[in-house]
Amino acid sequence: MGFFVAVVIVANTTASKIADFGVTYATVAILFYPISFVIADTIAEVWGKPAARRTIWTGLGVNFAVSVMYAIAVLMPAAPFYADQDAYARVLGGVPRIALASMTAYAVSQHLDVTIFLTLRALTRGRHLWLRNNAAILTSQLIDTTLFTFVAFYGVYPTAALWQIIGTEYAIKATLAVFGTPFTYLLVAWARRDDRGPVAVPRAR
Repeated sequence: MGFFVAVVIVANTTASKIADFGVTYATVAILFYPISFVIADTIAEVWGKPAARRTIWTGLGVNFAVSVMYAIAVLMPAAPFYADQDAYARVLGGVPRIALASMTAYAVSQHLDVTIFLTLRALTRGRHLWLRNNAAILTSQLIDTTLFTFVAFYGVYPTAALWQIIGTEYAIKATLAVFGTPFTYLLVAWARRDDRGPVAVPRAR
């Protein structure tokens, strides 16, 4: 849960930088945010729906608290000799609409991810982790990307440009999700063991 929250905060903090990926440009956050879905699916697989839901709500609450603390830090008067206030504010201050878009997309997509994952877990009787993991992440990432883009930028950029942004970012996220499947298996195997051996895992509800 701690690492999940850390990934979400890092993704939101680094989202203001647009990076050159060689074939396209995209926010740095797309390198980190998909990790949160892998962790959420691992928690859902090992500890069930209540733990996964609790993790998601904890992440949302901490994200909100961090945004408030960032705002306070930016609003504090800078020392006369401090020359980096503008850069500091651009990185940590963010924009209220961007913050709203991020939290809205997060709340919807993370809960959707866990719901799809556990529904498929019941349908497959606990088999085919790769299928459940990818189906849940690919669907929820599409919703996440679409929601965030439209809430953050609708009316600012042409609608055609928004769909282009969605297509580009989702393609990168989907690629990372597929390549991240082995890490889900490793995390699940690690989470199911302690120093004495396998951990008894409750059946997901």
